[in-house]
Amino acid sequence: MVDIDAAWNEKRKQEGSIFNKDEAAAKAEAEADAEAQDVIDFQYRVWQKSGLSDNATYLPKSIHPKFCGNNPRTDMDSAAAECRMAICGAVEGVLKKTGLRPENIDILITTCSIFCPTPSISSMVVNEFKLKKEIQSYHLGGMGCANGVVACNLAADLLKAHPGAVALFVTNETTTPAFYKGKDKHRLVTNVLFRMGAAAMILTNKRSLARKAKYRLENRVRVHVGSKDEAYKCIWYGPDDEGLNGIFLGKDVVKEASRGLTIAMLKIGRSLLNWDQIAAIAWNQFQMKVMKKNVEQYRPCFAECIDHFLIHAGGAKVLDGIGSNLKITEDHLWPSRTVLRYFGNVSSSTTWYTLACVESLRGVRKGDKVLQIGVGSGIKVGVNQWRALRDIEDVHDAWRIRAEAGDRTRLANVSHGGLHIGLRLLSLAILALLVALLYRLFIAHQAGAPAFSFPAAAHSLKFW
Repeated sequence: MVDIDAAWNEKRKQEGSIFNKDEAAAKAEAEADAEAQDVIDFQYRVWQKSGLSDNATYLPKSIHPKFCGNNPRTDMDSAAAECRMAICGAVEGVLKKTGLRPENIDILITTCSIFCPTPSISSMVVNEFKLKKEIQSYHLGGMGCANGVVACNLAADLLKAHPGAVALFVTNETTTPAFYKGKDKHRLVTNVLFRMGAAAMILTNKRSLARKAKYRLENRVRVHVGSKDEAYKCIWYGPDDEGLNGIFLGKDVVKEASRGLTIAMLKIGRSLLNWDQIAAIAWNQFQMKVMKKNVEQYRPCFAECIDHFLIHAGGAKVLDGIGSNLKITEDHLWPSRTVLRYFGNVSSSTTWYTLACVESLRGVRKGDKVLQIGVGSGIKVGVNQWRALRDIEDVHDAWRIRAEAGDRTRLANVSHGGLHIGLRLLSLAILALLVALLYRLFIAHQAGAPAFSFPAAAHSLKFW
């Protein structure tokens, strides 16, 4: 005999269980959708304040939504493809521009913070361009955005140890492996700010290349405040609670970066500041430490002694803070903001993009002082002081589309064109004629004779 009541109750339990499961699944799905939307909204808010253009910056296909949709690829093959495309393009460009051949390169330095394959990136360049077997090859990894400035120390030391050598310096940050797929907001910021890019430079102390050189490195300062835990831990790459890797940006980044930059600027300021500024600093320190007065610390205006600033464009707020600390105008910050707008944060290459922006859109005059500032994980700070050896008005490929047509033509003529050489020769010829004319006038005056004669049958000027 069947217990009808028991069967009915069992059926109700099963139906209730099914209903509860469906309800729980729907609730979980709604929560997941809300969480995903929150991630999107957060990144959008960061982008709105970032200073990046909405359609001008570049991402590799592996993580570009147009090509990968909602499934970004962060595997080694995709990272290697991005790295090879960016670096090889930069190296090809600098070799073509300088007229150097791969066999002329004695020292190779490459940088990339996150992507660290085996063989190294420097080995990839050696293989791609068939560099000579005796080359001094180095790759620097894990040093963050400061690497493009800090690595100049290594290049300078190597050139000092190898007089007459030619160094190829290549900076890059491969964005593919650094792309974060999780929900931690401390790691999502880098998805918004970082973009792909690379830069290549030739550094040398070879006398035969001196006439081609654009700049001389006059001073370099390096500061590492990583002995303090807050500085060491405020930027790091690693997994979140779900095991997804990303670059973590802590709340102390700005504070520790400012501390490192202050130390670096105090060190390099001795060779930059004028005597009035040095005297003002000395008097301020005397008041604070000897007279024990409660006075505001003196901050020199570096715009009085520097012509061009190449500041790491880490983000709009970063530029605001550095500009305020250095007491420089918005006009001095314009090149860095322009890089951020059109190329994003290209990590260690950023300050070199800024130099290219200055050369392409403004020009550099002989004797101009250029200050290059890089800040990166660690916290590390690098400051390089360069001096222009000649007038430089050079439209780089990365900036060609941004320059106005008239400016581009004018700058290109000054930099490379045969028209520029012709104009220079014409100027010299006119100057020689003027000197000859003045000399003739002087001789005629001394002799009491007329300087010119105008025959009736001729209307052309005749020199005697």
